[in-house]
Amino acid sequence: MSSKPYAMGVDVGGTKIAAGLVDREGRILHRFYTKEHSGHPPDVVVESIVRACNAVLLESKVKREDVAGIGIGFGGHVNGRAGLVLTSSNMPAWDNMPLRDRVAELVGLPVALENDCNIVALAEYHHGAGRGCRDMVYITMSTGLGIGIIIDGKLYAGHTGTAGELGHTVVHADDRTCACGKRGCLMAYACGMGLQDMAADRIAAGEPTLLREMCEGSVERICGEMVHEAAQRGDKVAQELIWTLGHYLGIGLSTIVQVLNPEVIVVGGGLVRIGSAIMEPALEALRENVHPVLWDSAKVVLSQFWDDAGVIGGAEIAFENADAGAQ
Repeated sequence: MSSKPYAMGVDVGGTKIAAGLVDREGRILHRFYTKEHSGHPPDVVVESIVRACNAVLLESKVKREDVAGIGIGFGGHVNGRAGLVLTSSNMPAWDNMPLRDRVAELVGLPVALENDCNIVALAEYHHGAGRGCRDMVYITMSTGLGIGIIIDGKLYAGHTGTAGELGHTVVHADDRTCACGKRGCLMAYACGMGLQDMAADRIAAGEPTLLREMCEGSVERICGEMVHEAAQRGDKVAQELIWTLGHYLGIGLSTIVQVLNPEVIVVGGGLVRIGSAIMEPALEALRENVHPVLWDSAKVVLSQFWDDAGVIGGAEIAFENADAGAQ
């Protein structure tokens, strides 16, 4: 086991990079956020990641030799063993980008790379809502939808590192188009991108809804918070959209239970913060779509860490890699 007491976690999203220095108990000692990379090509994003890492080192005043390494969580198809971002629905032009090695060379510390859901799964398993179990799945419903899988205490990434892309399983063949180009993916109904598209269709169809005025003619502005506000004001279209999100989240939960049979399912992501309007139809759809003998087999709980999970999980995988290398 490595004796180094700290590691750095970096959560790379389409609009925000969060970096932090974390100790071995999962406590974040220093945070750094930036949005300067949003909308820019990969080279600019890499530069932003490097600046975030260097800022954490500088501002925390921790010695570089006390840092076990950096763990990066990235939203998209990631081959962690190879250090590659294979592709991303949220950020274009990332095909086969060697992100791990680029950052390691520029920062001068060992780097581990994983899918962002896998990173959060590690955080919740070791320090959060999944502590004490052996088999756990983390599912996130935010801009996209995906899962991180823990089997017998170990992260399961699959043959090419892309296990857990639940959002791209087909639930309605030949129906709504997903960001990946296929039709009928779960993500077309149960994530922020799907929500925006469904709302745009309802507006284009001329249905009466507060969302038309709230988005001020730009459907790209529609988000979970906006739809939730409209629903609370009694907007029928918004209420139906939120029910649809929850219903398809539940279908995803039923697939997890049927295929993986975990002890605990941790549910997180920004859209889940809508609360019972999402979770009640989700649990109902889980009951409707799973074999009756399995209904009570998994405990469904909410995330403990939310916004901090990516940073904590990134540090966790950095510690794991350092400890394995020290053996």
